Amino acid sequence: MSESQAARQRFQQQTVIITGGSRGIGKAIALAFAAEGADIVLNYGSNAEAARQAAAEVEAQGRRCVLVPGSVASPDVPGQLREAALSHFGRIDVLVNNAGISRDGHLMMLQAAAWRETVDVNLYGALACCQAVIPTMVQQGRGAIINMSSSAGIRGRAGQVPYAATKGALIGLTQALAGELGPHGIRVNCVAPGFVETEMVAGLMNRPGVREGFIQATPIRRLGTVEDVANATLFLASPESAYVVGDVLRVNGGLVL
Repeated sequence: MSESQAARQRFQQQTVIITGGSRGIGKAIALAFAAEGADIVLNYGSNAEAARQAAAEVEAQGRRCVLVPGSVASPDVPGQLREAALSHFGRIDVLVNNAGISRDGHLMMLQAAAWRETVDVNLYGALACCQAVIPTMVQQGRGAIINMSSSAGIRGRAGQVPYAATKGALIGLTQALAGELGPHGIRVNCVAPGFVETEMVAGLMNRPGVREGFIQATPIRRLGTVEDVANATLFLASPESAYVVGDVLRVNGGLVL
């Protein structure tokens, strides 16, 4: 570890739970926290090989990583995340509710199952994970919760009604919960990324003209990276944002102002 890296160990001896962390934004967040000294509890849905690879990269930075499989929509998984953090590391400092899915299509064509699955993962899963970690954070007298919304939760897009509804609801959840937990020393904030280069948006971006259209619609003239979102998440969990509570950090290059 270089001298400059040692000086940036803002999360040394801290434990961070990240849902949906095997790939994309979640993996980037895990690696960013590990680089600054945190031990990681990493949740993943189904890709065990990707999760093992992410854990290996965390451990290559000299940090510990515990894997917890399963959808956050499962009633058992939020509690399992809490118990994994406490049994292995004895504390919970940060929760990043990153797990999310999108079942796109015009509303009149969507099956009820697609609605329910989106709500269960994107909204119920985040709510249940918050509820699981709150008692520990209250007992500690400190903590940070970061919910991953989306620019679609601020300005909905046609063909994404369930996704936009759940991501908008996460903003309301963040603001209401921030008011409840602030007196206990727990800060709750939200990150709202724009279009980021991930597997989730790869299909959309591969359509003719779509990538170029979004780049031109973005004032900064590029798509986001997973590192852009990870850096914003670190900021909201760090001492540098100690007076930021119940806010929504838009990481979208100006796509939604």
